[in-house]
Amino acid sequence: MRSADNSLEQALDPGRIIRHNSFMFRNRWRDYFENVIVAIFLALFVRTFIMTGYKVPSNAMSPILLPGDFIFSYRLPYGLKIPLTQIRLAGGEPKRSEIIVFTFPDQPRVNFVKRVIGLPGDRIEIKNNELFINEIKMNNSDSLKQGVDIVVKNFGPIVVPPNEVFVLGDNWNSNDDFRSWGTVPIDRIEGKVILIWLSLDWSSKEKGNILPKLRSERIFSTVD
Repeated sequence: MRSADNSLEQALDPGRIIRHNSFMFRNRWRDYFENVIVAIFLALFVRTFIMTGYKVPSNAMSPILLPGDFIFSYRLPYGLKIPLTQIRLAGGEPKRSEIIVFTFPDQPRVNFVKRVIGLPGDRIEIKNNELFINEIKMNNSDSLKQGVDIVVKNFGPIVVPPNEVFVLGDNWNSNDDFRSWGTVPIDRIEGKVILIWLSLDWSSKEKGNILPKLRSERIFSTVD
């Protein structure tokens, strides 16, 4: 009987209860902290090696991509890129008509989105607003979906150097295109655009609206 009383006294000991609660509290916070660290690590791994999100700031790729579109770029088609370098492990080459995200040596912190038009060795020329690849005239549907009121008339011819690609925005009136920086080194390609996961029309704020308009028809639409 006395043994049972001692066990009851120990169980009801305030100091013992406090130590037990403190132990449980520390374990709970340790589990929470470990889960947060794992989640951050996985997010960084996915963003660095698999999928990265971007916001489209201009109409350079309209009508396929509009200002205010939030897109996902898939990195794996062009290989695993070692962080802080331009070195890639395995991976394939970009294909014509793919929409890519890339940086340029003169602006390494700025991401651009354009469509691949010319591959290494291709002869590119624009004559009277018509695109020629290897002296073959391309239909707009086969090469790019260009914007209206085209101001580019003639360009080239040029031959795309090895390990580089020639890119254009679907809207040829954009200022940031081949006229500014020419061809793009393949090792500067960050990924292939595959999805619009959100689209906000910020121009609606100019009409007095407090919030941007949601383009619901563009949410989770694929890009090609």
